[in-house]
Amino acid sequence: MELTKNTITLSRLVLDAWNNYEETTDAIVPDTFPDIVRIAAVYGNAQLKDDAPQSGRVLISGSVRMTVLYVPEGGGLRRLDIPISFAHIEEAAGINEDSQLFVSCRVVAADAHVMNSRKLSVTATLSISCRVFASDTLSLTSGFAQDDGQLEQLTSTHTVTVPVAVHRREFTLMEDVNLPDFSRYTSIAASRADLRLSDCRLMNGKAVLKGDAALHLLAETTDGTLENTDCVVPFTQIFEVEGMADNQQICVTFSLRHLDAELRDDGLIGVGIGASVLLTAFETHTLQLVSDVYHLEHTVHVETQPVTLPSSHPLAELGCEASETIPVGMKIAQIADVSAVLDTLSNEQSHSVLRMMVCIVYRADDGEYYSIHRAVHMPLSLPDDTHQVRLNGMQCRASATISGEDSVVLSLSGRCSLLCDEPLQLNDLSALTIDENTVQSAAPVSVILRYVDAEERLWDIAKCYRTTVEAIRQANQLSTDHFSAHSQMLLIPVQ
Repeated sequence: MELTKNTITLSRLVLDAWNNYEETTDAIVPDTFPDIVRIAAVYGNAQLKDDAPQSGRVLISGSVRMTVLYVPEGGGLRRLDIPISFAHIEEAAGINEDSQLFVSCRVVAADAHVMNSRKLSVTATLSISCRVFASDTLSLTSGFAQDDGQLEQLTSTHTVTVPVAVHRREFTLMEDVNLPDFSRYTSIAASRADLRLSDCRLMNGKAVLKGDAALHLLAETTDGTLENTDCVVPFTQIFEVEGMADNQQICVTFSLRHLDAELRDDGLIGVGIGASVLLTAFETHTLQLVSDVYHLEHTVHVETQPVTLPSSHPLAELGCEASETIPVGMKIAQIADVSAVLDTLSNEQSHSVLRMMVCIVYRADDGEYYSIHRAVHMPLSLPDDTHQVRLNGMQCRASATISGEDSVVLSLSGRCSLLCDEPLQLNDLSALTIDENTVQSAAPVSVILRYVDAEERLWDIAKCYRTTVEAIRQANQLSTDHFSAHSQMLLIPVQ
């Protein structure tokens, strides 16, 4: 028998990988630099170069610009820039050259060890998130093209939200930023940026994004100290987004591909930012699907196949915070910089936990700089009945204050955007055959009286006796909102 179908076009997530791994290299101190006595602090800035989907896999490559601040003989602070190249492969079925790929790469920890006064080993711990989407179409049975009036069908209603269109776009920000009292500074020792969205609208096949890049700069001063300064670069970007409608819900994710910040002779900071943005449009469908069927006269043969609907939807932004007192064992004169980078997201039964890798750079009472590292956990309180979530984006603000003579109080506050996954498992009716050569034997009576003890669906009772649910309702004066019976006597008309 010919089936009628509900068809859904969607973007299926075929790979969602999040992996941490280390890259290490050795470096020689240039001849013009003094010997190393001690490492004060290490920073890492990831630069994504290439990421491309191929048949069954994804290739990702780039480099990490490691900045090592060290104490030389005679004191003070010197800086070494050391590059580390990396290459990474992810594999999954369903990936091809036409897949939509979105990659995010962060340095969650940077470290250096002195091997001798002229040689050191540097290590970057990379966190690479890789998502790949493929276009897909699902056809699910909603009914039958022909019906002789004897075919009874049970339908079920499902409401699902699915990603219907995914686009990756790239953009570049170039800006000259004024640094107040620039004559006090000699260079930018380290930089990082957070891309923040303030508004996104779909209009006539275009996505209009407004936001800013929040820059955090660690500057070296003329008197040999480090100071942290912040600035903001606003942006407006307009992208073509084929297949997205104005009324659809849209989710935006940013990825920083490269960041450069250099203090020029004119006192301006030349900022260059390369970024990717993932635009995902969601649509909600209400589906009426056939879940069971039988014929009043003939035997039917039914074939079904398991189908998974990848239902997911964005959650409202969630706030999170954490604080911790950290003893350092020496008197602190100044906190120069505090950074926090997301390491992992773990899902537990009632909540999710973010693991943040924190680095605090401070100047001790002896005038020299030191750094401490700490893993801090930030719990997320999820809405009721929310179990499996994926991180879509996060912004975290880290600060620290001096407590007493030898401790710091670390404070973290963040905002997270999450996606809730609620995949729907179905058995879709794929084929139906009516055996017209087989006729069900007629019942010797026209009405059966039956006591229903445990709760039982009217559908199952009607199917058992080859009658209809509506006939049972009419015979027992039941309203149309009665779908089951229990602890009662039923009159069951039979054909």
